[in-house]
Amino acid sequence: MIRCSQFDKPIETVPNVAPQVHVYGRKSGTTRFFLSDNPETISSATTSFTNGFATLWHDAVRGRKRVHYRLFVWHLNQTGAPITFGVTVENASCGSPIRVRQVKHSIGVMADFPALGRCAAKALLGRTLAPLIPDDRSIRGGQTGLVKEWLVPDGELVGGVMEFTLSSPKELDYRVRTVAANRPGADLRLNHNPVVPAYRTAEGKSHPRGSWDFADIEGFADPACSQPVTYVAGSGCMSFAIHNGGNDNLMAAASSYDPANAETSNKGHYGVIYKLNLALSNPHSRRKTVTVYLTGRGGPYAGAVRWNRGRTYGVPRLSPAVQAVEAATVTIPARRTVTCAVYASTAGAYSTPAAVLCVTRE
Repeated sequence: MIRCSQFDKPIETVPNVAPQVHVYGRKSGTTRFFLSDNPETISSATTSFTNGFATLWHDAVRGRKRVHYRLFVWHLNQTGAPITFGVTVENASCGSPIRVRQVKHSIGVMADFPALGRCAAKALLGRTLAPLIPDDRSIRGGQTGLVKEWLVPDGELVGGVMEFTLSSPKELDYRVRTVAANRPGADLRLNHNPVVPAYRTAEGKSHPRGSWDFADIEGFADPACSQPVTYVAGSGCMSFAIHNGGNDNLMAAASSYDPANAETSNKGHYGVIYKLNLALSNPHSRRKTVTVYLTGRGGPYAGAVRWNRGRTYGVPRLSPAVQAVEAATVTIPARRTVTCAVYASTAGAYSTPAAVLCVTRE
């Protein structure tokens, strides 16, 4: 069951303030990130099945003894019939078994995929991913194991976040795959097909897929990623663009595993925890109160937000630029600077960029 019990923040109306700063991003953490969102729609027009199987994305690692993964998957079944979707691990070594541990997830199957996207974002940022027992806890050398599979009816989407750890006493040599089968009951372990071609529309639009050696991003004011974004109390409204598709667009196809088959970039940071480092400065002789908001700047935005190490809240669907949720209201003592962090996670089915907006109240 998906665990996303976090309450949503109320929607507020805010001034439409164009971002003055497009935040710079820096890789954060050592979790390996696997994004499977292309073909986003699985149909006869987008996806070819070979012997009943389609490999939607893959990732291979060799030489390490332990790798922790985060997967973001997002696939809509429009084949006209049920399909089976799952995650497999092929142990390419001829020696030690691979142990599959610490599995947790927010993956669901449903027709209301905006609700699924919001729930998955809240569960990720709020650390409430549900524990999951893998189908195969140990995978022998030369064998392929199944982490988990889901039956996806026609017209429904399988999507969300999964995390797990792969380890071995000796050096690992493996391949992770997301797999679809057009025959319910098919054994996904039998699939070793190459990745299907990425799908692009006639207009050249496409969805991302790829693998990178980091899963989270920190935002800063400068290209060196050494200075927090700064807001001076009393300076009016100021907006800082995150998920901006430029300075913080770190998950590009060119930097992915298998760049020839990776597609576009994860500029919306789906499945990513984004931390904006923020300094609130008060140079005045009296205390000042500042409200910090999270707002959308592209199409409708939704997801999750957290202030420092506090409670995680859901971000409901926001109309861009003029609707927001409050991340925090902070009172800054005279002639002091308060350093803080805004954490955000983008919901699948929604749009970016987003922005952090600061407004002085008094």
